[in-house]
Amino acid sequence: MNSLRRLLSNLAESGRTGALHIDGTPGGVVYLVAGRITHAESPDCPGIGERLVACGRLSEGAWLSAYRRGVGDRAVGRMLVRDGHLGHHELACRVVATITAATHALLQSGDAPARFVPGERHWFGTVAQVELGGLGHETAKRLLNRPAAHRPRATSRPRKLAATPG
Repeated sequence: MNSLRRLLSNLAESGRTGALHIDGTPGGVVYLVAGRITHAESPDCPGIGERLVACGRLSEGAWLSAYRRGVGDRAVGRMLVRDGHLGHHELACRVVATITAATHALLQSGDAPARFVPGERHWFGTVAQVELGGLGHETAKRLLNRPAAHRPRATSRPRKLAATPG
């Protein structure tokens, strides 16, 4: 087990809440609440906003509106559901996909320097929670079941949305 996976496992097993900032390449952050992953982000993976807009599920305007109204209270996800843009279950599935992709990319960093910031939460809010143990199986299943023609390439990433994090 690499040191980053071990550190994340220890944080999860001890029920910690906060953010694990991972340096290096690709770098990113894993957010935990009571030991469960509630969000993850990495520059190598599209963020939740990029995903929702790129697939046509939300217009960029609807995303930006929810982001602006909810970012301060860490309630962007709640705004999307409240305004009727997405149902809770659909949004939770899309958040889990984002967590899976970003965490997979981050765990490839192996021994990258990392620091835990207790209590830090993600601006999107808690829409779904994932246990670390289930990510390895889910990541492998997704990669094996995806046709080679549909696997992501570095040049096919959706563009970043103006003025908002992924």
